[in-house]
Amino acid sequence: MSDMKSIAQHGLESAKKHGAQNASVMLSQRQRMSISCRNGKIEDIDSAGSSSFTIRLFVDGRYSSFKSSDLRHDKLDEDIHQAIEMTRLLESDPARKLPDPSMYENRADLDLELYDSAVASLTPNDLIEKCKILEAECKKFSDINIFDIGTTSQSNINNLYMVNTNGFEGSAQTSSCYTGCNVAVKEGEKNITGYHGHMTRFYSDLHSAEKIAADAVQNCRYRIGSQKIASGNRTIILDRNVSYFLYYFLRPLSGYSLVDKESYFMDKLGQQIGSGLLDVHNMPFIKRGLGSQLFDEEGISEREAVLFDHGVLAEIPLDTYCANKLNMKSTPDMSNVVLTPGKRSREEMIADVQDGIYVIDIMGGNSDRSRGDFSHGICGVAIENGKLTQNVSEMNITGNHLELWKNLTEVGNDLCENSNFVMPTLRFDNVSTSGS
Repeated sequence: MSDMKSIAQHGLESAKKHGAQNASVMLSQRQRMSISCRNGKIEDIDSAGSSSFTIRLFVDGRYSSFKSSDLRHDKLDEDIHQAIEMTRLLESDPARKLPDPSMYENRADLDLELYDSAVASLTPNDLIEKCKILEAECKKFSDINIFDIGTTSQSNINNLYMVNTNGFEGSAQTSSCYTGCNVAVKEGEKNITGYHGHMTRFYSDLHSAEKIAADAVQNCRYRIGSQKIASGNRTIILDRNVSYFLYYFLRPLSGYSLVDKESYFMDKLGQQIGSGLLDVHNMPFIKRGLGSQLFDEEGISEREAVLFDHGVLAEIPLDTYCANKLNMKSTPDMSNVVLTPGKRSREEMIADVQDGIYVIDIMGGNSDRSRGDFSHGICGVAIENGKLTQNVSEMNITGNHLELWKNLTEVGNDLCENSNFVMPTLRFDNVSTSGS
């Protein structure tokens, strides 16, 4: 970390020497290793290290950013000098500023347990062995005729150092590891596939190969013999692993969407957006959380925050630039976004549905950031009188986010922690479903 600090400090000094009034440097060093196997053979080995120097320059009311992987002092001097000269040719933008130094204060003094030396110690042979064990677990399922098994195992280490000219300095060291598999069966001339993977900060927290294989095979089973069912408005039980649907909903909750006037959250602060069950928090201090952090990319100290308070939009995350453009107060960036869980299990929720679809995956489609209209392909299982019956595919769910989330009628107790968008199983009523 001392070498990173020396390089970053040199970048700041160079920027000031060449005429920048302010600057912010982010230096990262990454080490990534990934092994992919298929049907007992190694398919791909990828091991790479990279360094990235990023500097944001504030010059005479103008702004630009510059990135380089060449960390030699003389080369950085040359590139920064050139970048500053080019910045002087840009239009002035008074909204471009570093955060107020008060935003760096009150940084939490916590060990978030984001780095695991066991992940850093993993070798290619360790990852290959993980793939072999996962494939062997997949082969134990004899009720379906699996003809293809693909497995992947990864490790990632990231060292980060940041410094600004107006007083911020911070560093972080993080790790992550991943294991996943894809299984395929034949159904006539079609290949039916099922997939599952798990990512964690600590190697010891990874799900067992037995569980990952079982989930992948179950996802494959849900696709065998799938077909369309009648169109109509019905209840949707959205599996907790489809957390990117929550991401689609929250994507316009960003400063840039609001500045560009491409957000259905425009002028909605303090208004009821969803049902009282839409209770969403920004929780940056979850130990070993995939989005956990003490400060964001600007250096602003993280804090816990309520984004939706029982359906009411309570806060909009804004970086310094967007806050200045909108004449609002800046906030820390989103970290772990958690939808407050309920009390019942997915199975109990399904048992109460008379006519619905248990959705295990969403495929493609679109979600309009300005109006909220969405249309997504789905696959899953029909629910009839509280029972899972016919596997379903080639169906769409359509609607508008500003209406859909008002029809959120239950949340499960089964938070998915495989993402920084952390949600339980959700129930939506009166959702339009149709054959594609």
